[in-house]
Amino acid sequence: MMEIRNYLFLCLILTAACSGSPDIEIPEKIASLENLTVIEVDADPIKSLELHQEAVYGDTDEVIIGSMGPFFVDHLGRVYIIDYNQNVLHAYKEDGSYLAQIGREGDGPGEFRRINAVRMDDQHLHVMDTSAMRISRFALETFKFVDNIPIPFEMEPAGGYISYPGNFYILGDNRYLIHFGTGYTSVMDDSEAEPKEHGRVFNGKTGEFEEGFVYEFPISEAIVHREGGSMSVMSTDYKRRSSISVSGNQFVHGWSEDLLFTFYVIDGTYKKALWQPYEKPALDRNEILTQYAEREEPWRGMIRNDDMPDTWPAYSTMLLDDENRVWAALFTDDEETYDWRVYTDEGEFLATFSWPRSKTISEVKNGLAYTRETDEETGLQQVVRYRMAFDEVE
Repeated sequence: MMEIRNYLFLCLILTAACSGSPDIEIPEKIASLENLTVIEVDADPIKSLELHQEAVYGDTDEVIIGSMGPFFVDHLGRVYIIDYNQNVLHAYKEDGSYLAQIGREGDGPGEFRRINAVRMDDQHLHVMDTSAMRISRFALETFKFVDNIPIPFEMEPAGGYISYPGNFYILGDNRYLIHFGTGYTSVMDDSEAEPKEHGRVFNGKTGEFEEGFVYEFPISEAIVHREGGSMSVMSTDYKRRSSISVSGNQFVHGWSEDLLFTFYVIDGTYKKALWQPYEKPALDRNEILTQYAEREEPWRGMIRNDDMPDTWPAYSTMLLDDENRVWAALFTDDEETYDWRVYTDEGEFLATFSWPRSKTISEVKNGLAYTRETDEETGLQQVVRYRMAFDEVE
């Protein structure tokens, strides 16, 4: 492992003479980053990691989830699952037993039209509803409704794209970091504007957004087909993605072309970067075409006409846990599994393990990993909690 600063690094090759390791080619855009930590391509992890199932959250005798959306975990280990069908939030105790339904469908106080994300602080549960364009707060102990905080936002399409709030994070003192994703419109003009996803600070006390952006990053790739006044958008696993994950007072951004993760203070100040060379698996175009052969038009044609990359992305999923460790699910030649890698906040290669792609790790908190899975017997989706067991590598 090597620390490299851009004012000391001018060439694109880190030689064995400098590092005592085999030559590593560093792309210029990566080599120019300050406070860059490079992990050798053949580095061994410090520890081994195993996950042991402990609890399951989902349908119970008391409740049936209509359509499971994202889930969230608070500091007490309680799990909250969004129900897209009923437009409510289901809360579960740490042991998996059902706790309460929060809210209901509607436009009144404590009611929802479309729940996007849920966050918690020491006192409140904060629920973002971008259909009603507001954040609803509930008492964390009783789940009683407290108040609504309207989000001042109007859709303003530009250049064939549209920016919209889709996620948020609590900054404290009634301030929120709102993440704006970018979608597409059916009409494309001659503008050369490059679409970005970005973050802005919203002051709940004043009801206004503060000036400027905390961050701006490229949007995830997609296949877009515009014809007349209609439009079709398709996301595929082989397209490159932009990922942002927040923990405490910092966040990490990744672009899945590389195993490169850039760290920022929550106000957007750049801190450091971590990079490990990785040979991405080759992408077989014929295999992709076969996978989509049974799809209807225009989807099949969109895949057929797409300019596919030669390789898969470096990883599918990236997240930051509550100890500021980066977790990344790497694509491999095995279509059934990911090779997960875990990196410490100090830039160490902590652990790696193979894990089924069907068991998506979505959150890691309090020494526990939470996945979204489909029960093999019932076919129902559920959240599963695993305890992490790190062991020293002999």
